[in-house]
Amino acid sequence: MLVLYLSLLDGEDEGKFERLYYKYRGLMFTCAKEILKDDVLAEDAVHEAFLRLTKHMKGIDEVKCNKTLRFVVIVVESAAKDIYRKEKRFRHIPWEDVEAQYNFPVQEITESLTDVEKAILKLPLTYRQIFQMKFAWGYPNKEIAEVLNIREGTLRQRISRGKEILRNLLEEMEVYVDE
Repeated sequence: MLVLYLSLLDGEDEGKFERLYYKYRGLMFTCAKEILKDDVLAEDAVHEAFLRLTKHMKGIDEVKCNKTLRFVVIVVESAAKDIYRKEKRFRHIPWEDVEAQYNFPVQEITESLTDVEKAILKLPLTYRQIFQMKFAWGYPNKEIAEVLNIREGTLRQRISRGKEILRNLLEEMEVYVDE
């Protein structure tokens, strides 16, 4: 499969993609399987995620860094959610139940995180992904929408709703934000 992905890239990104492939493919499979609960569907999600990553290699500076790790996880989670939605006609479990059971597998919660960062990690997966990509890493809305396979209007609505949820979480933590 690696040869297929490399054929989609130009020469300068091939080495970086190969390192990314070998470093994260196991984690990606684990993330996808935790969401989909099926090996074959998880493999499909990982394949789709790698195809999406070939389009975004310019945004990846270093392979072995937390930003890349989280970006890869977000991409595979999005691919798994898309497959889940396609398959849901055969299943009778609402997505919210799956999301409620799914724990972000690479959370590195430390005492050094700010209250806002801790609150963001408590956001539902849908909003947490967007907040990390937009506010932590500075991706533009168009690219976030493309990676998550959603429309830009949907993305803007999720940002708005996510901000409201975040505001409520911060109030529960007794952290008040000036507007």
